[in-house]
Amino acid sequence: MAPVQGLRAAWNTAPLARRMVLLIVFILTVALATTGTVLLSALQRQLLQQVDEQLVSSAGRLTNEALAGEALDRTFRYPTDYYVRSDIFDKQSYFIISPETERRAGKPLVEGLSHENLPLTSSGTTAPVTVLSSKPGATWRVVAVPVVDNTEEIVGAVIVGLPLVGTNATVLNASIWFLFTSTVIVFAGGLLGYYLVSRSLRPLRQIESVAEKIAAGDLSKRIPPAEPGTEVGSLAESLNGMLAQIERSFTARDESEQKVRRFVSDASHELRTPLAAIRGYGELYRMGGVPPERIGDVMERIESESTRMGNLVEDLLVLARLDEKRPLTLTEVDLVRLAKEAASDLEALDPTRPVKVQGLGSRKPPQQVFVQADRDQLTQVAVNLLGNIARYTPASSPVEILVGEENGWAVLVFRDHGPGIDAAEQDLVFERFYRTDRSRARSLGGSGLGLSIVAGIVEAHNGTVKLSDTRKGGLTVRLQLPLI
Repeated sequence: MAPVQGLRAAWNTAPLARRMVLLIVFILTVALATTGTVLLSALQRQLLQQVDEQLVSSAGRLTNEALAGEALDRTFRYPTDYYVRSDIFDKQSYFIISPETERRAGKPLVEGLSHENLPLTSSGTTAPVTVLSSKPGATWRVVAVPVVDNTEEIVGAVIVGLPLVGTNATVLNASIWFLFTSTVIVFAGGLLGYYLVSRSLRPLRQIESVAEKIAAGDLSKRIPPAEPGTEVGSLAESLNGMLAQIERSFTARDESEQKVRRFVSDASHELRTPLAAIRGYGELYRMGGVPPERIGDVMERIESESTRMGNLVEDLLVLARLDEKRPLTLTEVDLVRLAKEAASDLEALDPTRPVKVQGLGSRKPPQQVFVQADRDQLTQVAVNLLGNIARYTPASSPVEILVGEENGWAVLVFRDHGPGIDAAEQDLVFERFYRTDRSRARSLGGSGLGLSIVAGIVEAHNGTVKLSDTRKGGLTVRLQLPLI
């Protein structure tokens, strides 16, 4: 059992290519061995059948001549390869064999062999049998023919034999030739099998190489495509898809981590400024360094920074809730009504500013445009956008709010005529804490989170937000939301 278990363990631990090549060689060897055995056996039977036919034919003629009293040892009509032995009861037994045949094949050992101990065939002779020779390694094929006289009585037998030296040599030569040919076939089959197996498994080695590089940290590596429709090709395609997904996941994770780090850094920086101002004014007041006539200004400054810090914290909480993707409180919201309310709020904040609500393609807005949305969040979108307009555009510049439907979407547009934003920065303003002019924005009370909140809310409603330049100067913010 131990050797068998050892072989099994060696087989199980061998490389797949080696096992497949060994299996191919084994199958070829078994197939050729079986084929050779069948072919050589058939060849040997065919040659023996030919010898047997010659023996039976010669034995019949010899029997007739024996009954005629002819002297077998004096005739020269018989092939020299024959061995003939005559056993007639009233005559002396004798045999003939050529010296050359005896030297080459010896004499058959036929003592005790006669028609009495061999089965007779329908032709009147015994069945041919193979006997040993006086020469080691040689064999003979012999038959015995009963000799009968005129009274139909058996008076003896004639034994005729032919050496099987030629037959055995033919079978041996055929065996050697077949063995040589089979060896060449097995060797060539092994080489061809190794080539085909190596070529078939080459993609697997490429997969192994790519996996090692990926394990080393290079997630951009991909498996070269194999033949489509094959098992290896399907495996390579599936693995490439999986690797692409893994790379996207790692890239998204890295980007998320970078955003978090940048967000924390920016938030810390934004909070540090008002906290430093509050702490500075507080320490100055505690140390008595504030004149009585300036105490009101100092308290107002502390209140302003506290308000700014509170607004910043509120914006951070809104973004945190958006990042958590909390369920929305969805109701039917009329964008026309929302636009009119937002316009009223801006007019109340800045009575000198012209504000219009109109339709997308006409001066008059539609009666109603309904969307399924969280009303409070959409209100905050409008408040943030109009707050930016009030903060960063001249007080006398007009504002248009456009409402309508387009290609199955509800559209809400806020258009101002202020300084606008450079085209290169229009995609960047949605990033958190991004400011086109940091010093001016901070002095005006901006946190750099307003447009980030707008983008987050619109995205949560499966909508889009896009910035563009207003004709003759200004900024246009276009919101698209799914219609009900």
